[in-house]
Amino acid sequence: MRRTLLALVALVTVPLAAQNVDIEALSGLQFNFGNPGARSLGMGGAFLGLADDASAAEANPAGLTILRKPEVSVEGRNYLENQVFTTGGTYPDLERTPFKHYSDRAVVSFASFVYPIKNFTLGAYFHEPLNNKGGGVVAPRYDEFTGDLITLGPNFFLPGGGGSPISEAECDALRRQTNNPGACVEFRLDPFTSALDVRMRTIGISGAWQIHPKFSIGLTARHQRFQEAAFTFRFTQFLDPSTISVQATAKEGENGQLEIVEETDTTFAAGFKWSPTDKISFGGVYKMGPQFTAPLFFAGAATNNEFLQVADTTFHIPDVAGLGVSVRPLPVLTINLDAVHVKYSNLVDDFVASVADVRELDEDPFGADDVIELHVGAEYVFTTKIPFALRAGFWRDPAHSVEWRGPLNRPDFIAEAMLYPKGETQNHMSIGAGLAWPRFQIDAAYDTADNYKVGSISFVTRF
Repeated sequence: MRRTLLALVALVTVPLAAQNVDIEALSGLQFNFGNPGARSLGMGGAFLGLADDASAAEANPAGLTILRKPEVSVEGRNYLENQVFTTGGTYPDLERTPFKHYSDRAVVSFASFVYPIKNFTLGAYFHEPLNNKGGGVVAPRYDEFTGDLITLGPNFFLPGGGGSPISEAECDALRRQTNNPGACVEFRLDPFTSALDVRMRTIGISGAWQIHPKFSIGLTARHQRFQEAAFTFRFTQFLDPSTISVQATAKEGENGQLEIVEETDTTFAAGFKWSPTDKISFGGVYKMGPQFTAPLFFAGAATNNEFLQVADTTFHIPDVAGLGVSVRPLPVLTINLDAVHVKYSNLVDDFVASVADVRELDEDPFGADDVIELHVGAEYVFTTKIPFALRAGFWRDPAHSVEWRGPLNRPDFIAEAMLYPKGETQNHMSIGAGLAWPRFQIDAAYDTADNYKVGSISFVTRF
């Protein structure tokens, strides 16, 4: 149903500077770019108005001016994320199956050094906001003992004369009414296996200036490195190899092989922090999303099974802007609230449809909603001999994965709708704790949602 010739015809006409692509490896993938630091994670990521430790170099650089001693911070994170694929059912009643993706084990996700100089504070840091490895398979399922077929892949039914998809019962009724087996046609997604390996790392230099005892500004220059390899191997209904689509930061090497390389971009972030009293502070930040060239390659019978670069697609990490407030009703209690706008529509600007011919459509049929994440968290400090903090938080991550919003009057359009349906909102709960000595601090946190779980531990040393 996904035809090699159609894919090639569509791809050779795409613009040379297009954005992301629709290959199955990216279906159902939702990115998460939370603030670094176990302390922030334990408070549901709500940190913009507080921003009072070395992780502010990435979260909100204006907050660095609160630090009066040199400070070194290191964080390790590990996470599990479910990427959801359509694996069965009949459109629109589809079965969606989560496939697990992992980060590297014991990865150092953030490290920073901060040095205050009178009303100025300088910082340098490393941050790895994205590290995702995993894959999934959509194929017929067989009984592992008897070998009997359990279920075929997802399918849909279309009237032979055209129109929108109908149910299997409506299809059978139409065939009986017309006495014509061709009055309704069944289509089924071809089996495929997909894999994804994507990683982004940042080296940043931050500077903050305390303009007034109650007001600071900060600026960060970020050199960002990106590596991606997203593969989809497609098969016929008889499980014979069909085609391969790849989006990757790669170049064509010898013998038609692809060589994965690293792309770079430099962006900037700016923030402010205003503390009108000792009990309340406000903060805001804007982070420019980097763009990386990640070409789209195709191989199949039409290319003699050699990889052909068909588009210079661009992976645009979303821009982020946020505002936060931190309130301290008691000396031992801090409550934070952030509202963060994430421009996920950056993912689908000039989106490339690699397996559907969308040239006649007036509007881009793929979409991703810009969202506002709401984060709320609190920290309570027990003033024992060694101060001990407990933290908890909640944040809402609205659905923002790429989805098909075009018409549903052709088999290739419906296939896109099955692979790229509307995503699901994730509600996150987090907990955390920390111990603080005069020159050393250790924090740990855990954040959980239906399709995303992350644990973090961080250490801070002051001189």
